[in-house]
Amino acid sequence: MFYGTATGFLAYCLARGINPASTDTDVIEAALLVTSEWLDGVYRSHFPGDKVNGRSQDREWPREGAVDAYGYVIPDNIVPTEVENATYEANIRQLANPGSLTVDFTTSKYKSVTVHGAISVDYDQSLDASYVQPSFPKVDQILYPVLITNVLSGALVGKSYRV
Repeated sequence: MFYGTATGFLAYCLARGINPASTDTDVIEAALLVTSEWLDGVYRSHFPGDKVNGRSQDREWPREGAVDAYGYVIPDNIVPTEVENATYEANIRQLANPGSLTVDFTTSKYKSVTVHGAISVDYDQSLDASYVQPSFPKVDQILYPVLITNVLSGALVGKSYRV
């Protein structure tokens, strides 16, 4: 199971004037599976509520007891539009460059850091940017309404009333 559909992904791209790397349904669905697994792995600790079917549920959504950043209850029988759109946005990158969502980090590739009174740092100049873990601010922005914001920003979430 994955978030979204191949048709939904193509419509998302079309609406934004994006030409996806593939329009083949099987290729898109395989990428959507990888992207959905990545999204769950990166954001699961920031999703509100609990899985509807507990451990037997493959994906993190749908969830019960979930409330968005505005205080609205997220029904326990849906995957929020934000989750699907974030999956589509990440999927654009996955299709264009398979494996780019999660890059392996190899610490032995870096030279050691030494301290002699003042700090001296030597970096291995032969490294390229592929060793840096990717960050996707647009995915964060799309997901923001369905993330536990107090975990991310330290802000309190909810409504207040004057009594």
